[in-house]
Amino acid sequence: MRFKISFVVFLLVLLMISGSVAAKEITVDDDVAADFISIQDAVNSSKSGDAIVVYSGSYVGNLYIDKEIKLISKASEYDAAFVYATNPDDPVIHINANNVTVCGFALLGIEEFEQAGIFLDEVSGNIIENNNVVTLKYGICMLNSSNNTIAGNTINPDNYKFYSSYGHNPADIGIKFYLSDNNILSNNVVNSNNDMGISFQISSNNTLDNNHISKNGVGIDLVSFSQGNIITNNSLSDNLKGIDSDDTAVNNIYNNEITFREQKEERSFNISISLIMLSAVFVLFIIRKMRGMVF
Repeated sequence: MRFKISFVVFLLVLLMISGSVAAKEITVDDDVAADFISIQDAVNSSKSGDAIVVYSGSYVGNLYIDKEIKLISKASEYDAAFVYATNPDDPVIHINANNVTVCGFALLGIEEFEQAGIFLDEVSGNIIENNNVVTLKYGICMLNSSNNTIAGNTINPDNYKFYSSYGHNPADIGIKFYLSDNNILSNNVVNSNNDMGISFQISSNNTLDNNHISKNGVGIDLVSFSQGNIITNNSLSDNLKGIDSDDTAVNNIYNNEITFREQKEERSFNISISLIMLSAVFVLFIIRKMRGMVF
């Protein structure tokens, strides 16, 4: 009996050791010797717990991640790791696993298609950070996903002109929550989306802190019983509307800096009129002075 117990303990220890050894680092580079030249091939060959390190370069093809891995870009400040989608029917990166990390990529969708940059599909515990997302429909989209962290990303359709010959990208929503709760969004830049910077639909208890949201139709949109969200310390500027709600639920909104596009345009118009009036008075004064007359 004692021998059997010792043998079981030995097997458990062996399994723990083998599990820790199994986690490894896989390298990807498009033009230098590495483990793979394709990111998707590296993902397919990886096991849960592995880290895939991607170096600067251009990588063509949508990515599908269905296991717990880290996908980390080692790109330099001046030479990014670009991921160019080829299938217009799929997100650039589709995540269907928990505890995935995606960090440091530039993502580009396909012109004229309704596509998401990063799609979190019924998952939790994921970290999406420091990515530059340039797509055609949604920058980052979450469906029935909770306890994820979205931090330090830039979702700006205007950047499309840097990666494509088509010019401006008519994106609709920067970050969309649908049936997604308890997520954290911090230090993201969400600019120049036609409809909304950040949209909540039936999504509660999310935290938005220190995001910069500008030049969108609506900065933050709260609809369909989205409640208990904490929205604080965000900068919302040059949006047609700052924060819009259908008043179906109570959210905690405080200490945000909000300016509206109409107000700035109106202020600019008033300043212009004032300058014109002052100029007219000055010219009249000069004319009277020249004629030897003073007020």
